[in-house]
Amino acid sequence: MEPLTDRNRGPKGGRQFYNFAKERLRILGEIPVRKFDANGKQPLDPDGNPDTSFAARIPADTPFTFQLLNKEGMVLTMAQTWHQVRPGEVRTNCGGCHAHSQEPTPFEKTAAGRPGYKVFDLIRSTPLLTSAPVTASPVKWDDRNQTPLRYEPSVKNVEYHRDIRPIFQKSCAACHTSKWEKQMGMLVLDDDAPTDLPEIGKAPGTYVRLAGDHKAKYGYKPIWYETRWCFPNASRYVRMFQARRSLLVWKILGRRTDGWSNDDHPTETSPGDASTLQWHGKPLAPTHENMAKADLDYTGSVMPPPEAVAGTYAAPDGSKIKVEPLSDEDQRTIIRWIDLGCPIDFDYDPKNPDAHGYGWMCDDTRPTLTLPYPMPGVNTRLTRLVLGACDYFSGLDEQSLAVTADFELDGIPAGAPLAGHFNPTADGRWEWKLIHPLQPLQKGTLNVSVKDKAGNVTRIERAFSIVATTASR
Repeated sequence: MEPLTDRNRGPKGGRQFYNFAKERLRILGEIPVRKFDANGKQPLDPDGNPDTSFAARIPADTPFTFQLLNKEGMVLTMAQTWHQVRPGEVRTNCGGCHAHSQEPTPFEKTAAGRPGYKVFDLIRSTPLLTSAPVTASPVKWDDRNQTPLRYEPSVKNVEYHRDIRPIFQKSCAACHTSKWEKQMGMLVLDDDAPTDLPEIGKAPGTYVRLAGDHKAKYGYKPIWYETRWCFPNASRYVRMFQARRSLLVWKILGRRTDGWSNDDHPTETSPGDASTLQWHGKPLAPTHENMAKADLDYTGSVMPPPEAVAGTYAAPDGSKIKVEPLSDEDQRTIIRWIDLGCPIDFDYDPKNPDAHGYGWMCDDTRPTLTLPYPMPGVNTRLTRLVLGACDYFSGLDEQSLAVTADFELDGIPAGAPLAGHFNPTADGRWEWKLIHPLQPLQKGTLNVSVKDKAGNVTRIERAFSIVATTASR
C-alpha cells in the first residue's frame, strides 16, 4: 500500500482531512500469504508453522506499508511504520520489528526464499482478492479454495464518484432517497447536492453524510456525544479506515464483521434515544459511563433486501421497487473505499471519469529514475550507458526523457541531446552501447531527467571519472 499525500485539496489544502490521516492510500497489491502444494498441504516454515512468507517486486522510491486483511478484504490491523526500497535493493529481513527477543526466521529457508517461488510483480499488475471464479488464477490460496486472485493492470484506487456512487445508484438509492428518509433509517444515498464539507469545501451530500458527518448533522444522533461522533467515526455508518467496524459494511454483508455480538455492549433500542439504552435485554440508566460503553448494533436484514432484488419490495408509497443485487466486487469496492479513508476526487469530471483531479487523487509521487552505468565516482571502463525509469501510477512520459553530457560521446559534441541514442531493453531499462568506448576522463557530468504523465520530474546529475588501468602480469 502506498500513500497519496495531501496537496491543494481546497481552501486549506495543507490541513489534514479531519485529522484522520496524514496520507491518502492506494493499493499496490493484495497478496495471499497462505500456500498449498500439489497435494493440498501447507508447507511449513523452519519453526514448524504454516509458511506465510511472500515476496513482491514493488516500485522503488515509493513509500509503502502493510495491512493485514481477512478473506473478505477487510483490514484487521495495519503497520505503524512506512518503508521504501531504492532501485535494485532487495530487502527480505523483517526481524527488526518482529524478532527483538529471538532470532528471526532466515528468509532463504522460507517458501518465498527458495528457488521456484513466483514473486508477485506489483509493477506489472495489481493482484486483488476476489471470491468470484477466476480461470486465470488456478492457484489455491486457502484451504477451501474460496479466495482466488484477479489482476488489474495498475495500482488500485477507489474513488467516490467513479466507483461508489454508481453502486448506490443501482442497488441502494431507490429506497434510500431523501423523500423517504425517515422511513429508511435516516440514511440518504441519492443526495448529489453540493454540501459543505468542513475545512475542505463542497462535496456531494451523500458523501458528506457518510464520510464527513463527524459532527452528527445528519440522521440519528449518537447517544454519548449528541454533537459529534467519536473518533474515528466519520458518521453513523462509516468508521474511517475500519470497514469491518462500519455499520454500512454490516448492512451490505448482512452481519456484524467486527468480532463482537450485539450483546457485548449496551445499545439504545430506539436509535438516537439514550433513554432506551439496554444491555442483555435489560434497561440501563443513561449515565455518562453507560453511554460511553455503548456501540452500534446490527439489526434488520442484508441490504439491499432480497425482496427489492426480486422486485416485490413495497415502497412507503405502495409502489414496487426492484434493484440490482450487490456483487462480490461491489461489496469489496465499498470495503476498500472505507479502508482507504473514503477517497473522493474533488475535480471529478463525469465526461472523463478515468482522469485524475489535482486534489485528493493527484499523482504527486515523482517517477523512479536510476543510472547504473556510469557509476558515481571512479570507473575503469565505460562501453555502455544504462538507465532505468518507471512510474506505476499515472505512467511514464517517455517522450520527456532528456540526457545531456558535458563531454563528447561517440562523436556527439558536449551539450547535445542524447536520449534518442538509448534503446529500450526490458522492464523500463534503456541502454546505449557505445561504438567507441569512452577514453580516460578526468571528470564528466551526465544530466538525466524524466517526467510522469502528471508532470512530476525526477533528475539525476551524475559526476564520474574514468581512470585507465594496466593489467598485471
